[in-house]
Amino acid sequence: MLTACATTTGGVLAAYSHIAPLLTDRAGLAAGLMPLVLVGFGLGALVGSIAGGRLGDRRPHTVTVTVTAAAGAALLLLGIVLSADSAPATIVLVALLGFFGLGAHPVLMALAVRYAGQASALASALTVSAFNLGTAIGSWIAGLTLESTGATRPTMVGTAIAALTLVPTIALALRHHRPAAVGTGAH
Repeated sequence: MLTACATTTGGVLAAYSHIAPLLTDRAGLAAGLMPLVLVGFGLGALVGSIAGGRLGDRRPHTVTVTVTAAAGAALLLLGIVLSADSAPATIVLVALLGFFGLGAHPVLMALAVRYAGQASALASALTVSAFNLGTAIGSWIAGLTLESTGATRPTMVGTAIAALTLVPTIALALRHHRPAAVGTGAH
């Protein structure tokens, strides 16, 4: 679960940390409009966290695998790469990235706490640390690519990191949906 926390945040924020050069240099957006794009991302993240949390109460693994953290974020990041020459399309995708890319955070935290059993306080602290670690490493790697290869590279890095979220989230979903062993009480 902690790996999923790190990769989902690392992927989204690797791209988001370096979105200004993509929008201004590549898509031709006026620099003065960047704050509005950032507000769009923030509003998307707020609404996504509320919606993801509500849906996650009923279907946590659906939220973490398909709807938000893994598949949704990776596809939106890929869409940003492919539409980088169009400011309107990229702006819409960035707002949606806030919604889908960060909407699973409450669910990831809840699952980590659930899996931790009696160590729930530790699990809660570790999820925040994993989010921050993913942000730091993802943004650092993306920054290295920006300096050497261009405005879309940080988003490509983010896409790859976000796609890695599929590995732990699918493994946990499969483990959760596996029938309990007879006589062991496992679930």
